[in-house]
Parts: sequence; structure tokens; C-alpha cells
Amino acid sequence: MIFGIGLSKTGTTSLFAALDELGYRAATFRHMRVLGLDGWFRGDFTTDYLAGYDAATDLPLATFYPELDERYPGSKFILTVRDSTTWLESSRKHYSREPASSFGRDVRLATFGTTGYDARRFRSVYERHEREVRTYFASRPEALLVLDIIGGEGWNELCPFLGLEPPDVQFPHVKPGYRLPRERELPDRL
Repeated sequence: MIFGIGLSKTGTTSLFAALDELGYRAATFRHMRVLGLDGWFRGDFTTDYLAGYDAATDLPLATFYPELDERYPGSKFILTVRDSTTWLESSRKHYSREPASSFGRDVRLATFGTTGYDARRFRSVYERHEREVRTYFASRPEALLVLDIIGGEGWNELCPFLGLEPPDVQFPHVKPGYRLPRERELPDRL
């Protein structure tokens, strides 16, 4: 299994599109919203909500990476990052709106401890998340790739990490809400 464990607004949707381009059955926030992940929010990781997928990106995965590492041994983890100043501005725009669903509310509370945007809290969570992920995987560097998609990284970093040749297409740069081409779109529930 491949997990994108960067916080939202760090290129997680572009990573989702890239993993699909590489042939993985990928899920992102909207898939997980349909799946619900109720047990995970209660600390119960016995249910395999991701059965049928090879890869998943975006929140709430970033919040649960240690549990996912235990639940799916041998997985690869990709921490998407970006400049914290531009991340804060993008997050402000995104998180200033109320969550559209109870799932969105639960994800925000689990990740940030609040449902609204607070610059100081968000900066602290962002910095702590990056530091803790790097520390967690320090003894297993082969299991973690730190990827700055917004800063220009892409196939040349991702493909060697996954043991694949880079495809002969441009690395995708897509916005949240992006949908896979219809003929390749996976159902929200398999």
C-alpha cells in the first residue's frame, strides 16, 4: 500500500492523480468521505476500509500514519510538503469555510483540533507533523519519501522510490475536487 501522508494543500490531489497515472488504484479525501472510516476515528484499525485500493492520499491519512504503518506492514509513505508561508495562505482560503460534512468536521478536529482556521495553530500542526513524520521514519528511510510537488518535484523523485520508470507524460498538477478520467475512475466503494 502507498500512503500520501502530507496535510491537505501540499499537493495531495496531484499525488493522487500521479499514482493513478502510474497504474495504482488510488483513493483520496472524497473516497474516504464515502467510506466513512468511523472505526479509525474511534482508534479501531481492524476494518480494512481501503480494501480494493493500492494507494490513498490526503487527510485523514496524515493523522493516522503510525496506525496505518502497523495495519499495512511494508507500505510506502509519501510526505508531501511545501513552503509553510504559502501553505498557510492556501489553508486559510480552504479552511475558512465551514466543513461541508460531519466527516470533514471529524477530519479537521482530528488533524488540527479545531474546525476553523487559526494561523498559529495551523503553523504549529504543520511543523509538528513534518517533524514527527521524519522522526518516525528515521530508522526506515526506504519507507518514506518527502516530496515537494508544489516546489517542482515529481516523477524523478516519486518513481525511483516506488521502483518504477517515469512515464512519458508531465507530472499532474491538479486542484482539489479533481476526478480521474471517466474510463479510469474507480467507484467510491468497491
